[in-house]
Amino acid sequence: MPGGIKGLRKQPLMRRMLIATLPCVAGGVYYFGWRSLAMVAAACGVGYLAEWLFCRLRGERVSEAVLVTAVLFALVMPPAVPWHVLVIGVVFAVVFAKEAFGGFGRNVFNPAVSGRAFVYVCFPVAMTATWTPAARGPWGALGRWTTAAADTVTSATPMALMKAGAYTPDAADLWNRLFLGRIDGTMGVTSAGLILLGGIYLFWTKTANRTLMVTTVAVYAALNQGLHWLGVQPVPDALPAVLGGGFLFGAFYMVTDPVSSAKTTWGRIFYASLIAACTVVIRNFSIFNGGLMFSILIGNMFAPIIDHAVRARGQA
Repeated sequence: MPGGIKGLRKQPLMRRMLIATLPCVAGGVYYFGWRSLAMVAAACGVGYLAEWLFCRLRGERVSEAVLVTAVLFALVMPPAVPWHVLVIGVVFAVVFAKEAFGGFGRNVFNPAVSGRAFVYVCFPVAMTATWTPAARGPWGALGRWTTAAADTVTSATPMALMKAGAYTPDAADLWNRLFLGRIDGTMGVTSAGLILLGGIYLFWTKTANRTLMVTTVAVYAALNQGLHWLGVQPVPDALPAVLGGGFLFGAFYMVTDPVSSAKTTWGRIFYASLIAACTVVIRNFSIFNGGLMFSILIGNMFAPIIDHAVRARGQA
C-alpha cells in the first residue's frame, strides 16, 4: 500500500471550519462539563478510523473533512448521550453517508446531518426524551465532568414549549437562555451568541458560502414573522425562531456544506429557501421539534436537480 495514507490530507477550508467550531466546543464544556470535550475527541477518533479503513484500500490520505463531520456531529448530540449512540452515529455518517458514495467530494447528503438523523430515528429516547441541565454560576461546569444528575433529567426544550403554546420568551429569556445558552439542549448549539462568533468567522473568511448563509436566515425569519403576524399558531415571531433550536448552527455550518449543497448562484438561493421553508413547516406543524435536520436532507436531495434547472435556463 502507498505510504501516503499516513496523516491527513491538507484542506485549508476544512481547517477553517474546525476553527469556527471552537466557540461552540468551548460552550459545550462551559455549560455541560468536560465530558463534552471527550465526546468531541471520541467522535474525531472514531471518524478518523472509519475513514482510514476505506482510504487505506484506495491508497489515499484521510481528509480533514472527516474531523469537521465528527465535530459537527458531536456538537448536535445531547451532552449525556450514551457512548454507543455517539459511536454508531459517527460510523454511519462516515461509512454510509460518505464513503459508500466514493469518499470526500462525492457524498450526496451531508454526513453529519445524516448521522444525526440515523440515531434520531434509532435511539429516540436518548436523543429527545431526556436533557441535561446547563450549569449555572460564573464558572459554569468548568470544574465538573458532566452536569447530568444521577437520575435522568426529563424536560422540554424552549422550542418544544413554544410549539405547545406553553412558553413565550421575554427579553430576558432571549438574552439569558437563547443568546447566552443557559438552557437544556444539545451539547454545542444552545448559545446563539457563540454560534454567531463562528458564523462571523465563516462569513468574513468566505469559508462558508455567503449566499447560503444569508438566504437561509433571511427566508426563515421572514416566513416565521409573516405567519406570526397572520396569527398562524404555533408559529413564533422571527427572533426566538432564529435564535432557538440550533437554527443558526445548521444554517452556518450544515446548510453550507460545499459538497452536498447547490453550486450555482440562483441554485443556492432556491436551495436555501427550500430548506428554510421546510424547516418552518416541520418545526411548527409536525411531531418533530427540530425540523432543520430533515430539511437539510431534503435540500441535499434536490440540490443537483435545482442546479440542473438553473443551468438549463442559462442563469448559473
